[in-house]
Amino acid sequence: MSAFDELFAQHAATAYARQLALADLIGERDWQLDLTEGVATFGGDLRFPIQLLGTESHVDGSWLWAWANAVSNLPPQLLHLSEWMRSYGSSSSIPELTEPSFPLDRADGAHLALIASGLTGRCYYRGPYDGGAVFFHLENLPAEIVAPVSPERAFLVVGQVIGAFPLDHRITLLSFLDQQGWSVSDNTPALVVGTHPGGSEMRVEFDDQNRMARISGQVN
Repeated sequence: MSAFDELFAQHAATAYARQLALADLIGERDWQLDLTEGVATFGGDLRFPIQLLGTESHVDGSWLWAWANAVSNLPPQLLHLSEWMRSYGSSSSIPELTEPSFPLDRADGAHLALIASGLTGRCYYRGPYDGGAVFFHLENLPAEIVAPVSPERAFLVVGQVIGAFPLDHRITLLSFLDQQGWSVSDNTPALVVGTHPGGSEMRVEFDDQNRMARISGQVN
């Protein structure tokens, strides 16, 4: 497993949980991005400061980090996050975080944005435009957006993130339970049992390929 894949598995589920909470907040609102002011607005009532991450080009199928986008003359104050990710990638020897651009089939915006969310506690938004999409992270969100999720949603998140991305199931599950404040009372090749502080229990059975085969439990 590459360092990038391991990092993604460690942070995908908690970051995904934050994205679900953000979707609940934004709903069907339209979005607008003001690079001069450094803010994103959603509908007429939501407004958040932003940090730019990068862009996907659907013309050539590539990713471009915001710090490497010299052509667009982006405001330096909006590049702190992408530059921090570059520094993290350099210190952790993860080339996907340090190379200016690469094909999307190597790492797309969703993977990169989820990692950034997991590492920094932010949420991201994917803003589509003709020929591509811009990925930016939102700041000053309501506390409940980034708070640990309810046990009910934890079950939902685990099932959805495993279905949505190819990743290491065990690393993903154990990282998520730890980040969400669950204790692990059993961790064997065939079974992981997590217990929420409120008493809810999640039992995850694994097959001989170390993939999740069945999720069960109880919610209190």
